[in-house]
Amino acid sequence: MNGEMKVGVFVLVCSVLFGTAVFLLGDYSFQKFYPIYAEFSDVAGLPDKSTVKLSGVEVGKIKEIYLKNDKVVVEVAVREGVKIYRDARFLVGSTSMIGSKFLQVDQGTPAAGVIEAGSTVKGDDALPLDRALGRAVSSLQKMVEDINGQGRLARDLNEVMTNLREITANVNDLVSNSQPHAEKVVERLDSITAKLDAMLDKTDAIVDKVNRGEGVAGALVSDQKMKADVTEAVSNIRDASVSVKEALGRVGGFRTYLKWDYKYEPAAKASKSNLGVRIYPRPGRYYYLGGANMINVKDATHGTDYETLNTIDAQLGWERGGFDFYAGVLHGASGAGLRWRPFLNSRWDRLALFVEGSEFSRNRRIKGRSFNDPRYDVGVDVTLNKYVSAGMRLNDMAETKRVNYTTRVLFEDKDIAYLFGFATLGSMAK
Repeated sequence: MNGEMKVGVFVLVCSVLFGTAVFLLGDYSFQKFYPIYAEFSDVAGLPDKSTVKLSGVEVGKIKEIYLKNDKVVVEVAVREGVKIYRDARFLVGSTSMIGSKFLQVDQGTPAAGVIEAGSTVKGDDALPLDRALGRAVSSLQKMVEDINGQGRLARDLNEVMTNLREITANVNDLVSNSQPHAEKVVERLDSITAKLDAMLDKTDAIVDKVNRGEGVAGALVSDQKMKADVTEAVSNIRDASVSVKEALGRVGGFRTYLKWDYKYEPAAKASKSNLGVRIYPRPGRYYYLGGANMINVKDATHGTDYETLNTIDAQLGWERGGFDFYAGVLHGASGAGLRWRPFLNSRWDRLALFVEGSEFSRNRRIKGRSFNDPRYDVGVDVTLNKYVSAGMRLNDMAETKRVNYTTRVLFEDKDIAYLFGFATLGSMAK
């Protein structure tokens, strides 16, 4: 092989290698493609020449991205033979938070038909992963600022806790002032009960001596008639003493509690109160009577309030374990409710859940709004101490769905309990 031939072979080999490199680096292909044009409002940094994936499988390339009027047009080259249906979604995808972007196509249904070559489709402007995460972090930061005391929720909770502290101080002062009077009444009842027990013991001893004919009493009743008369008289005294003791026990058996509920409704920008008395004639059963949604109707209103104001509550209730069921009049209408302490006798015993139903045949208009569904309320209470609890309730779930922040004060009034006990003495058999 002469020199000229060697030079020719070298030039030929170099030309083949150069052509191969140009073919590979220039992204040329022998496959056939057809064009589709996708219009977007924002392609979020989608680069030219990036891949096109149909249901996760690469089916083409992006040839060009350019602006047309107020839209961004993406020219897509799809491999010949790949069918994309008309209801398919075109959106910008990303391999990760900081990964490369590509054009993602979510396949449609065959019934919609196939997209023809040269067709223009509308791209989906859904947020890419990086922007969606950025917005989520911003929303989370706002929520944390609100909880830390820079938002309305924190201000409302601070206001509620300030009211709770004032109410607790007033209740403690009231209980401390009424406690000495209640203790004196209890001491007098204990003294009377002890004297009755001593009298009954002495009566038993006298009756025994009379029956045996011993001592002066036995001599006075030596004949049978006198003995029978004295025995009957002493037995009557004993029966009377037992009745008195039973009556005193009934007087002390009542338990009476004063209950005040304070509710604040942010949507109506108004607060209301429930005030009443709960009477326990015996353990596990109670009666409740009081006023509901009490408010001065002459006060200025700042929002739309659908509650029926200044009504009554009158209920009969039963307590069994962690359940409290009550029925009667709720907010001026017939209804029933159930309160449940799911963690009874545990460290979470302070938590209580409740549900109420009323106005089951409601059909009326209130302030221009129709109310046709029954009223259902749900809520949660947390006991803060022996007198005060706080919580939240959702009123009228089927209609208005109004949130209320609540505070409850409940304390025992023994003076009223003794009053009810003495009032029941008239019903006892003579």
